[in-house]
Amino acid sequence: MKKNIISLSFIAMLLEQERKTGAKFLNMPSVNVTSGYNGEVADVIMIALKNGNEAVEKGSVYVEPDVKERLYIPIMTTLDDVIAAAIPDPITAANAFTWTEKQIVPVSMMFFDKVNPRNFESVWRPFQPNGPLVDRVDNPKIQAALIAEATKSVGKQLGKLIWQGDTAGATAISWFDGYIKLMLADATTIKPTPAGVITAANVIAVLNAVDAAIPSEIWDDPTVVFHMNTQDYRLYLQAARSLDFKGPGIGDAGEERFAGRQIRYYSGFPKDHVVVCKATAGKDSNLWAGVDVVADTETVKIERYRPESELFIIKMLFKYGVNYAIGSQIVIYKPA
Repeated sequence: MKKNIISLSFIAMLLEQERKTGAKFLNMPSVNVTSGYNGEVADVIMIALKNGNEAVEKGSVYVEPDVKERLYIPIMTTLDDVIAAAIPDPITAANAFTWTEKQIVPVSMMFFDKVNPRNFESVWRPFQPNGPLVDRVDNPKIQAALIAEATKSVGKQLGKLIWQGDTAGATAISWFDGYIKLMLADATTIKPTPAGVITAANVIAVLNAVDAAIPSEIWDDPTVVFHMNTQDYRLYLQAARSLDFKGPGIGDAGEERFAGRQIRYYSGFPKDHVVVCKATAGKDSNLWAGVDVVADTETVKIERYRPESELFIIKMLFKYGVNYAIGSQIVIYKPA
């Protein structure tokens, strides 16, 4: 018997349709239990592995909390070659300083679902709901599994959004513009000549081209790292293993490095793209995110839907938005 699973992306699509049309699509049973239970059952619930918000988890993004409406990132730059002859009474100013800003506007989002604890009455005795019928509540182990799954699913979608977000794109990634769209639209970012989609045959050449384009000003900074899709990184490992001669840096492929620089890979990063920039978990990072409360994306509310209802709600509310600081210190490769 095939198990019916309602994915977070499907729920997000329905929520967006509800918001736009006013129609109600989510008044449906949200837990579909498929079981052949007729005896003993293990006392643990197995949960499928799922990547969360990898860019934040790997320390590539600085997350600024307490952003209620918008966050401005002030940027100061100076001209090159500003030294002038020394004179006793200077008159002409260098006009060397330029002040600019980037802004992050966090978008309100949510996860919402309904669960009827009585769905579990006839199966899996260790996880059946407890209490009188009129006041039946979820088994704590079921609640723990729901919380774990909700937070991982939200984290995974956010991990895709911060890189691939596009307000004109598909519903699942339309909540805010992500780094890739913002970087490609910026005339100041550095864009090496495209060499097509990334394959095992050209991945090393692509990484070499990106490495060669890194500005000298940030070349020595060890926190300037490569960012790429997990599948593309695996192609790099494949290409490195097949080389007859592994020169400096290539031999470090198993250590997530290229040309001495760290590679960070993410399942939510768009395939066939590469980004190199300064990326840390501190305020010196070029990659920023703005949120209302950091813990919002890990806080799940579970309570009775209404006093007279048998249903329980699962709800998360959070704000999120991203931007980067200095485009001229970002190298981004796109396939075409």
